[in-house]
Amino acid sequence: MRAVLEIAIPLLLPALVYWLYLNIQEKRGQPVREVPLSWLTAIGVFLVVIVLVVSWFADSEKPGGKYIPPSVIDGKVVPGHFE
Repeated sequence: MRAVLEIAIPLLLPALVYWLYLNIQEKRGQPVREVPLSWLTAIGVFLVVIVLVVSWFADSEKPGGKYIPPSVIDGKVVPGHFE
């Protein structure tokens, strides 16, 4: 699931937005300017890189930290965490 969120969605998002733009312009009867597939691919790869860099910095923990797995205490689930 994480791969879908971090790679597939940002990679396909520019193509989806362009496809929606094409449909809206068609319904209005206005001319559409063609966008090269390489531009959509480059924008998608750029978005993937941004997402991966942000998630790398956001998820980083201090080296040597001790991981405490999820547990149930007094009937409540306590999520896993580092100490």
